[in-house]
Amino acid sequence: DWLESSRVLIVQAPAPQSAGGKVARAAMSPLGPIVGEGRVLYRSIMRLHRTKLPGPMRSLGDAYVRREFRLHYKPDVKVAHRQMFMREWGSYVETISSQASVVGKEMSEEQTGKLDVAQKKQLSDLEKTAKSLGSA
Repeated sequence: DWLESSRVLIVQAPAPQSAGGKVARAAMSPLGPIVGEGRVLYRSIMRLHRTKLPGPMRSLGDAYVRREFRLHYKPDVKVAHRQMFMREWGSYVETISSQASVVGKEMSEEQTGKLDVAQKKQLSDLEKTAKSLGSA
């Protein structure tokens, strides 16, 4: 149908060129430099949040996902770190997809052991916020 053919045209259209002749991919995306597999994963997560999470959880989850993807798609992020990031979020998608209703899952000691001080504080703050939303 017309909608499908227009999608094909958009996908097949050449990418805009910057002044230096390089493809300006970041300018095309509201997510900034998130491209390829990362963009697909990001969209899958946001779609799952829209269909599976209640309002307060969705609001909190969407903001967290946006922030994490922006942080991990900066040019200075190591490839190995980005691959681990993608693997863990892929696991999150599998877990949420398989649940009839979303339930939390405790982090393993191995996972918490890999967190630095700032990440542990962020996790604690996230837990407090989630608990305050649950009691509201």
